[in-house]
Amino acid sequence: MITETLTDLSPERVIEDARRFFTDEGALHSATIVDESATHLTLGMFRSRLAITAFPDASKQGRTRVRVSTLRGNDAVGKFLAFVRTGGTEGATTAAE
Repeated sequence: MITETLTDLSPERVIEDARRFFTDEGALHSATIVDESATHLTLGMFRSRLAITAFPDASKQGRTRVRVSTLRGNDAVGKFLAFVRTGGTEGATTAAE
């Protein structure tokens, strides 16, 4: 299953937000990092894995395309994509100010 969205966040920020979203203490959808680079993060979850990539969108200058790939349907995918689509941790900080 491959799901995508666009965001105004940088690819680096998307990967950092993914790391926090899935691995911070108290994360709703807890995961462990299996592999990572500057543009991707592979996470191990209960009975599945998620691969998250973030890269500049070729057709929309200044936007980042976020792609999540998994072998099974997972509620965490939609929640994470909504999180980055609305500004990730930057949006959370802005909303609190």
